[in-house]
Amino acid sequence: MEKVKKYCFIFLLILLFVPILQRFVKFHSITPLENAPTFGNYPVFHYKTWSSGEYQILTEKFVNDNFGFRNSLLRITNSIDYLLFKTSNSKGVVVGKDNYLFFDYNIKRYLGIDRQDHKQIDSLFVQTDIMRDKLKKRNIELVFVIVPSNAYYFSDKFPVQYDSYKKRENDYDYYLKKLNEYNISYVDFNKWFMEIKDTVSVDLFPKNGTHYSYFSAVWIGDSLVKYMEKLRNIDMPELVVESVKLDSMKDYEHDLENVMNLAHDLKNEDLYYYKLKSNEKGKTKPKVLTVGDSFYWPIMNQMIPAYCFSNVAYWFYNTDVYPESFTKKMTPDQVDLDSLYKDLDFILIYSSATLVKNYDYDGFIGDMLFYLDGKYQKKKENERLEFWIQAIKNNPNWLSTITQKAADLNIPVEEQIKKEATWMLKQEKAQK
Repeated sequence: MEKVKKYCFIFLLILLFVPILQRFVKFHSITPLENAPTFGNYPVFHYKTWSSGEYQILTEKFVNDNFGFRNSLLRITNSIDYLLFKTSNSKGVVVGKDNYLFFDYNIKRYLGIDRQDHKQIDSLFVQTDIMRDKLKKRNIELVFVIVPSNAYYFSDKFPVQYDSYKKRENDYDYYLKKLNEYNISYVDFNKWFMEIKDTVSVDLFPKNGTHYSYFSAVWIGDSLVKYMEKLRNIDMPELVVESVKLDSMKDYEHDLENVMNLAHDLKNEDLYYYKLKSNEKGKTKPKVLTVGDSFYWPIMNQMIPAYCFSNVAYWFYNTDVYPESFTKKMTPDQVDLDSLYKDLDFILIYSSATLVKNYDYDGFIGDMLFYLDGKYQKKKENERLEFWIQAIKNNPNWLSTITQKAADLNIPVEEQIKKEATWMLKQEKAQK
C-alpha cells in the first residue's frame, strides 16, 4: 500500500512538471486557438514597473496565457461544456435548438433588440440620396446588395432564452423602407432565400457557420450579375458550371464551430461544390467597386468578380483594399480615386441583413461625397494633420521641445505644434 502511495505521489509530481516541460521544450505540437489573442511577450523588468506592481500583473498574465498544454486544456473544457450543458465559451457564440450555432448579435438584430437610431439612418439616407444623384451624373449605378443572414434562415432554432421575445421592427425592415422611399437600387437576397427555403433539398446555410455556403454564393453571384445586366441594359459574361461534386465542408463554412475551439469535431454535412468558368466572348465586363462585409468573401473565393467584371476592387469594411492587401496591406485612402472612378460602372454596397447597420462602412458615404465634390484629398490631409497634432501632444518629450521652441520664437505653443505637424505631413507625402 505504501508503494502505491509512493508511486501515485511520484506520478502526480511528474504530472505537475509536464506543463512546465511543454512550456519550454514544446515536445508536443499544439495548434493555436482561433480568434483568441494571447499575451505573447514576457514583460521587461524595470524598477518603476516593479514598484507600481505593473510588472507582477503582466508576468501573471503572461504565465496564464502561455503555460504548457493551455490550448489543449481549454479545448477540452469547451467540449465538456458544449456536450454536457450545450453552452459556448466563445464570446458572442450561442448554441441554439438542435445545436444550431449563432452569433448572439445576429439574433438580437433580427429580433429588433439591438437597433440603430432612426435619426442616424435618416441622416445617412439623405447623404446616400445626394451621392446616388452625383454618381448618376457620372453614369455610375449605386446598388445596395442585401444578402441572407442565418438568423433569418434558422430563426426557429434560436436558444430557448429568446423564446419570450417578440420580433419587432429591426434595422433590415427600416432600411428597406428607406431604400424604397428614396428609390435607391437594391436587390434583396435575404427575402429570396426565405422564399426558396422550403423548395431546396439542402440547407443554404451550414448549421455550424454564420456565412452562407459556397454553392449558395454561386446562386447569389449569378443572380446579382443578371440584376446588373438588367439595370445597365448590357450583356455580361455568363457563369458556366463545368462540374458539380459532393465534398466535405470547407473550414470557412463552419466558422462558428472553429471559433468555439472544441477538442472534438462537430458533425458537418457534405455540400455541393461548383467548378465554374465563364462565357466572355462578345460580352460586356463592367468596372465595379464593392464595399462590403465578410459575406462577400464567398463571392470572391468563387472568382465571380474575376469572371464577370473588368476589375476586382473589394474594400473590406472600407478599411482594407483587395486584391492588393493579399500581398501588402492597402487602405482606401491610398487608392488613386481618379483612376478608380474612370469608366466606373457600378458601386455595390454589400451587407448581410443583420449587419445593415454597418451600411456606411467607416464613413464611406461621406468620403465619396467629399471626393465627388472635389474635397476628398483635403479631407484626408486634415485627418492626417490632426493625427500628427495629437501625436505631438501625446509625446511629453516632443511636446516639451516644441514648447521651448515656441517660447524662443515668442509664438503660441498651439501655433508651433501646428507648424511641426504640417512639416511631418509634408515629410509623409514626400516619402509616398
